Parts: sequence; C-alpha cells; structure tokens
Amino acid sequence: MKWFLILVSLLLWQMQTQAQACEITMGYRTTARMPNINAKPNNAGLYFDLYTAAAKKIGCELKVVRSPKNRILRGIADGSIDFYPGLTFTKERSKDIFFYDNGIPAADVGLTRKGEPKIKSYDDLQEKIILAALGSPGPQSTKYKLQFKRPPELTFDRVIELILAKQADFYMDDFGTLYYYLIQHPRQSDLMLHMNCCGGITRLKLGFSKNSPHFKAVSNLSYDPALPLGVDNYPIKLDEESIAYKFHMALLALEEDGFTNTLYKDYYGASLQDLMNED
Repeated sequence: MKWFLILVSLLLWQMQTQAQACEITMGYRTTARMPNINAKPNNAGLYFDLYTAAAKKIGCELKVVRSPKNRILRGIADGSIDFYPGLTFTKERSKDIFFYDNGIPAADVGLTRKGEPKIKSYDDLQEKIILAALGSPGPQSTKYKLQFKRPPELTFDRVIELILAKQADFYMDDFGTLYYYLIQHPRQSDLMLHMNCCGGITRLKLGFSKNSPHFKAVSNLSYDPALPLGVDNYPIKLDEESIAYKFHMALLALEEDGFTNTLYKDYYGASLQDLMNED
C-alpha cells in the first residue's frame, strides 16, 4: 500500500509538472488593436481572454510577447514564439506558419471618406490609393494593378489621419477593429464603412509556428495540388497528439459552446451579420 501511494504521488507530481511546463507563447506587435489587445505592456482584450481560456482547457498557460510585428514574425518563423493570434494566410507566410480558424467571426470591410461610391468588390479600387500594413497582402484585384501605401507601424489613428487628409483613399481591415474605433472617433461622421466590399463573413485565422516545439504535422490526404493553396487545402495537417492540435480543438469547443460569440459581443458591442445586412 505504501509503495502504491508513493507511485500515485509521483504520477500526480509528474502530471502537475508537465502541465506547468506547458506554456504557449502568443506574439503580437507593440501597438494596440482594440478591443482585441491593448498597447504594450497591457495585453488586455479579447485575444488574451480567448487564448487564456483555450490554454487552460488543455492544461497550459498563456505567455504574451510584444515587439514590432516583423520581429514577432521572425520569432514565429524560428519557433521561439508559438503563434500570432490573428493573421492573414499567404503562400509565403505558410512556409513557416500553419494557419487554422480560431473561432472569432470576421469580415474584412473597407473604410473611406464619407460620400465615396459604395465599394462592392476589390475591382472598384482602381485609381485609389490603398493603405496596408507592412507584410499584409491587402486587397488583391484580378483585373487591375492596385496602388498601395505602406507606412511603418500603421495605427488606426494614422489610417484616419491619412484618409481624411486625402493622402490615401481606402483601408481594409477586420470589421470589429474598424467599427470599435470608428464609433469612438470625433470625426466618425466624415468617414464611412463598406461592409460588403471584401469577401463576406469568415472566421479569423491563427498563425502557428511550424518550428514550435508544440507543433507536429502529418500528411493531409485530402490535399488537392490542382487547387489553390490555402487554409482549407494544404499538404499537411496537425498531428492529433500535438499541443497545436489540442489548442485548436479547445478554440473550436469555445466557439461551439457560445463562449467566443459572447466574448465578441461583449467587446465589440455589435452583431457583425446585422450590420452587413444593413449595408
């Protein structure tokens, strides 16, 4: 009996040690992206609440690292940072980063000066100067070569400043961020959102480092090389034994039980679908 109790104690100690050792690192740029995340060093926001809950579901702890975006992406590329909380898929990024849904509802929408013609597709952006963050692909037209301006560390205040000064015409970003800032901005009446310009409702993507110790992949037998490369058509998929996979499943479970949607409404104070229907 004595040896049995010792063995149980050792197993419990080992499990506790492993849980404490499971640390998932989220990297994000230094500037705020409210209500998703505050400016360094304050990490409060939807991202922190969501990913903390997902990490706890699998017995891990969330760590947050803040640096300029290019430095964070280098950390993800070399595996010293596990994931970026909201990231657009590109073929180039996918060399070092694996993308999957995080459960947050999302829709890219456009911002212009008030009175501009309604933009219903990227092809309506010809002859307009488009603001885009460094590293972001921005809108992509199949018919026209679009003009981009890419200032370093592009904050939302800077976006509004450039658009109102007529130094740029259009900026595309996730609805939640744009809406949150716009309803609080003193010059909101001089600006307008284009809700149905840019692809409709999707779910935001997380970018997980392929070089993270928490990442492990297997061949994806459903991959079709004849189709374009993308999040839903990729040569590999997550190994079900990996922390990256368990983290993904935890995020999907939070979405399924309504936690993510409640969190979204609490932070954004609006229904994405309702506003798109009104546009």
